[in-house]
Amino acid sequence: MNVFLIIGVIVVLMISLKLYMQKRSQRFKGKSVNISIFDNEIKDLLKQKKSILYFYTPTCGACKTQAPIIDKLKEDISHVGKIDLSNKREIATEFGILGTPTTAIMQGNNVAEIFVGLKKYDFLKSKFEDL
Repeated sequence: MNVFLIIGVIVVLMISLKLYMQKRSQRFKGKSVNISIFDNEIKDLLKQKKSILYFYTPTCGACKTQAPIIDKLKEDISHVGKIDLSNKREIATEFGILGTPTTAIMQGNNVAEIFVGLKKYDFLKSKFEDL
């Protein structure tokens, strides 16, 4: 009985943490970001009308699952950039990122949409096209 209670508490805590990260990241929706913290490749992406930024860390299991989806988006859309947050903490702070993978759909240097966790190809592509 105690094992089920512990498992239940852990599941509730994990779901709560994911919801908290998603809710907190939504506060950055519509925010203009400081492009000076990015390398030239990302700066060029942010000059486009719209683009997708994918934030990951190399040790994240979910990021390894999300990476092929992002690569496919990059083939189809081309305005997709990948940012390794393991050595770019200032970028994580600028976007309010608490967990990876996180995907932001940008309009210029403004955050139009931001999503935490694994997202399907069709979902991301439709959100990008709907802007």
